[in-house]
Amino acid sequence: MMKRVICMSLMVLLLGVAFLNGCGEKAEEAAKKAADKAKEAAGAAKEAATETAKSAAAWTKEKMDAYQADMKSQMGKLDKQFEDLSAKADKLAGDGKEKYNKNAAAVTEKKKAIAAKMKEMEGASGDAWGKTKQELDKLMSELSELYEIIKKDFGAS
Repeated sequence: MMKRVICMSLMVLLLGVAFLNGCGEKAEEAAKKAADKAKEAAGAAKEAATETAKSAAAWTKEKMDAYQADMKSQMGKLDKQFEDLSAKADKLAGDGKEKYNKNAAAVTEKKKAIAAKMKEMEGASGDAWGKTKQELDKLMSELSELYEIIKKDFGAS
């Protein structure tokens, strides 16, 4: 009877070990499949993130280029208007000519500052671009105001 219990116990033990061994292989296989799927998902997510970043960068670049083109256009218009005023100012004499020359020097300085900001903007990105844009907007506004003052002072229409 004791031999029988020991034999049965041994058989149960061997069956248990065999069962556990089989389960261990299945668990390892399942874990490997899960890891592979996780790698695939991570790769897909990385690819999607890269595409999104590229799209955002392209959109931002387009926005920057459009802004710079607009600033160049505004500068061209103001330059033309200022040239027209300069032609009229050539006829001035005395205090009027002196005042005009002073304002013209201020315009030249603003234009230099704007050109420097536009150059700075070419290499800027992100927050630096936004800050440079604000500074450039301010300079353009100041230049426009200065032009309006000159226009008013010298009666140009």
